[in-house]
Amino acid sequence: MRGRPLIPFAVIAIVGLLLITVLSFVGLNQRDAMQEDEDGNGGEEVTEFDDPVAAGEEMAQQSCIGCHGGDLSGAGSNPDLTNLDLTHDEVVDVILNGQGAMPSMTDNEVEADAIAQYIMTLNE
Repeated sequence: MRGRPLIPFAVIAIVGLLLITVLSFVGLNQRDAMQEDEDGNGGEEVTEFDDPVAAGEEMAQQSCIGCHGGDLSGAGSNPDLTNLDLTHDEVVDVILNGQGAMPSMTDNEVEADAIAQYIMTLNE
């Protein structure tokens, strides 16, 4: 081989390292944005909902259907949420603290109350 065969490899290595560095910073920014999305409202504390049942339905559709089925009537070993023998406060407690294999869904009491209100409308 004639010339300097290491120069193209060195250029590729430098470009690769620069690309890794840039993508790392992009990833950090995306992680922060995803964390804000996970918090639901950019980290602001929810104090109340205009329509808690509608808000609870929306949150239940996002969080509960994966395990309890699309109509929340249970799936596999996961219980039917449309036929619960629990009080509103007990449902809020399960949402906040989990029960059995179910993890806690939120640590926000206002959100838990809205989801519980929606679930209780399914049990009427």
